[in-house]
Amino acid sequence: MKVPKAGGKSLKKYEATNLLFFLTLIAVLGILVTFVFHYYESKNRIVSDESKTGVISQVTGEQSDIGIFYLGSRISETSLQYKSRLEIPVTDTGLVRELFSLPGVDEVTINQRTIMIKKSSAVRWSSIVPGVHRIVETYLEAGSH
Repeated sequence: MKVPKAGGKSLKKYEATNLLFFLTLIAVLGILVTFVFHYYESKNRIVSDESKTGVISQVTGEQSDIGIFYLGSRISETSLQYKSRLEIPVTDTGLVRELFSLPGVDEVTINQRTIMIKKSSAVRWSSIVPGVHRIVETYLEAGSH
C-alpha cells in the first residue's frame, strides 16, 4: 500500500477541481443575477407614448395640498421650482405664469414629464385641475417647450 506524499498529485488535483468548481459556480450565479436584473428592469420600465399630449395621469387628493400631474411629453430638461409668483423668470414661456394664475396655486415644480403643484388649503382640487389640463395642453400644442 502506497501512502501519498504530502503535497503530492492528489492534493493538486483536489485544488484544481475545487478551483474549477467555484469558478463555474461564480459564472452561473453571475448569469442568474443578470437575468433577474433584466427581468425586473423590463417589468418596471415605463413605456412612454409620445403621441399623447397633455396630462396623462394625476394624483390629487382632497386631503392633500400637493398634486402631481404626469405628462405625455417632456417639458423640461431639469427640475425647476418656483415657491411664489415673484420667482417666475423673465424668460418664462408662459407656462409657470399661467399655472400661478389659477386660484390657490402657491408653488409649482416642473421636472421633465411631471408638474407638482402645492395649493392653498382653502381651495379644492376640482377648481384647479381643469385649468392645469387646459394650460398644459395649450402649452404643448403651441410647442413652447
